[in-house]
Amino acid sequence: MKKWLIATMACSGILLASCSNSPEVASTENGRIREDALYDRMKNEVTQSGQKYGEQMLQQMLLEDILENAHGDQVSEEDVDAEFESEAEQYGGVEQFEELIANQGLDVDELKQTMRTSLLVEKAISEYADFSDEDIQEAYDNYAVNNTVAHILVEDEETANDIIGQLNDGADFGELVQEFSTDTASAANNGEMELVEGQFVPEFEEAANALENEGDITQEPVQSEFGYHVIKLVSVGEKGSLDEERETIEENMIAEKLADQAYVQEVISSLVADANVQIADDDLSNAMSAYMQPATEEQPVEEETPADDATDTEENTEENSDENTDENTETDTEENTEDSE
Repeated sequence: MKKWLIATMACSGILLASCSNSPEVASTENGRIREDALYDRMKNEVTQSGQKYGEQMLQQMLLEDILENAHGDQVSEEDVDAEFESEAEQYGGVEQFEELIANQGLDVDELKQTMRTSLLVEKAISEYADFSDEDIQEAYDNYAVNNTVAHILVEDEETANDIIGQLNDGADFGELVQEFSTDTASAANNGEMELVEGQFVPEFEEAANALENEGDITQEPVQSEFGYHVIKLVSVGEKGSLDEERETIEENMIAEKLADQAYVQEVISSLVADANVQIADDDLSNAMSAYMQPATEEQPVEEETPADDATDTEENTEENSDENTDENTETDTEENTEDSE
């Protein structure tokens, strides 16, 4: 599940009653808890990471606001819904996904907001990353289209052999996926998956790569730590022209940038700098320090050092030259005096 800027608000210990006249939040036989006391405790309580809860939440709110201002018009509700449905497919559909979310004590709307923030970050990365034609050409040259395979996963070898027999007799692979497969994630797509190198257990990958023609099926169950697989080669990957593959290649390049935390930090820091963030509460003044710090460090200290060294070297050379001249003058004078005598 995609995650970006999720802050968890939790306060430990007992909040003592406040003497102020701020609105009441809760009460016990021992007194009342008011908004100002709650706010003070929440903003100053320190998380395990060392950041205050208040700083953590303020950072999230500011970043959401900055991203919305910069790219909000580029991400629609339809985009978020499509992202949600795409994620849900891995869990058997929207209904099952929403049930899973509820069982984990999460809220669908909050999750969609997190997804929206992730999409906004993708838009920011996409605009910030100015890929040249040479960059795209190089990526295209290194790009390979993976085969598509489908599988049926069962617990025992006998069932796997029975499925292979049914397939050889003309049974529909997708129907058998729905009937037998214990891999619910791929079952939502009739068991189909892109065969990405290194993402599968070795036994599965080796058997899948041994299939040569579209429609070929493994004639022996493939055993792995997950059970027994029956694998089908759905399609052989063929790379199109640069124009045909350009969109996919650019998406892959952006995905690589998103996986580079240092690069993401650079992009977000640039947006924060443009937003002119002002934090009025001194207790929360460090909320954006993680994104404002890089701008402070842009001072070309290292570039100034060689110039200083050069100046020092020139000064030392001049001083040494002057000292040598004085010493030589004194020596010459002494020698002349001795000669005169």
